[in-house]
Amino acid sequence: MEPVITSKQNNLVKYVRGLREKRNRDRDKVFVIEGVKILREAISAGFSPATIIISERGEKQVSVREILSRSGGLPRIVRVSDAVMEYMCETETPQGIMALMKMPDVSLRDIKVNPSSILVVIDQVQDPGNVGTIIRAADAFGVRAVLLTAGCADLYNGKTLRSTMGSVFHLPVLRDVEISRLTAFLEENRIFTAVTAVDETALFLDEVNLKRPLALIFGSEARGVSPDLGRAADVKLKIPMPGLAESLNVAVAAGIVLYEALRQCGSDTKTNL
Repeated sequence: MEPVITSKQNNLVKYVRGLREKRNRDRDKVFVIEGVKILREAISAGFSPATIIISERGEKQVSVREILSRSGGLPRIVRVSDAVMEYMCETETPQGIMALMKMPDVSLRDIKVNPSSILVVIDQVQDPGNVGTIIRAADAFGVRAVLLTAGCADLYNGKTLRSTMGSVFHLPVLRDVEISRLTAFLEENRIFTAVTAVDETALFLDEVNLKRPLALIFGSEARGVSPDLGRAADVKLKIPMPGLAESLNVAVAAGIVLYEALRQCGSDTKTNL
């Protein structure tokens, strides 16, 4: 058994701290997850941590010991002091366990579309909480895949990951998707494309047939969607809002639109995705 790491100058400790930076994550294709729930979700979904790090306090917790038993003994287990765990974690109250994960290698070629498939495109949404929440909603409503364009909050940002509540491990999520490749993919697969907009030409949700291979595009609240994506869309959608608010948070809007898409598709979506 390796000795407990107590120094913040330890090479592994410095490496983990460095993974807070996107450039370091991208260089090594490694990201960090923190906490019992998200690590449990990752393992249940078939993802294997490269390294699991536990604190002295965490090692005494039943939930942490359960995860160690479920990991199959494959990952390297590293023990650190409580102070070092707090130093490495982004969360204010660490749960005593974190893991290093390899980024999955997934591309547009891996997405298989059938007549009831729903895709979600997140375009230039920069708030990690919103990006993570949309991914979580997509998971809840049976979406086939989520595609993030360049300019979105990074998928492997700690706040984005926490906001997904583990849903990032339940469905393919592609990041930094080039818009030209995305529009070509949508056209080649004959996917009906709908973009949310606050616009006189937009149609209300229940006025549009969403029961077909579908891509729902959600843009930033400040700028909307990219011009090229807007031009490629088959229809603009709007949500009925009889109240006084001018707009909705993008994650709230995504949840409403996804619910309507699922309502129209009914049981076909649940069984065929």
